[in-house]
Amino acid sequence: MKGIAMRRFTTIGAVLALTLALAAPAVAATGAGGAGEAYGQHHAAMAQEMGGFTGDHNPGVMHQGFSGWMGM
Repeated sequence: MKGIAMRRFTTIGAVLALTLALAAPAVAATGAGGAGEAYGQHHAAMAQEMGGFTGDHNPGVMHQGFSGWMGM
């Protein structure tokens, strides 16, 4: 009986972990309030206008990534 209960517990735990892992990106995307789209559009436009990024002119250096971007 213990083996069956342990197997059921393990299966339920695996299903819950998989559900959380699959839902995490959707939750993270909504946490930024849509600002990630504007960040991506800004940098796509800059890459096209400037002919690409360099070691000094790139989103990671200029804005310290998405978390350091103040919007434009």
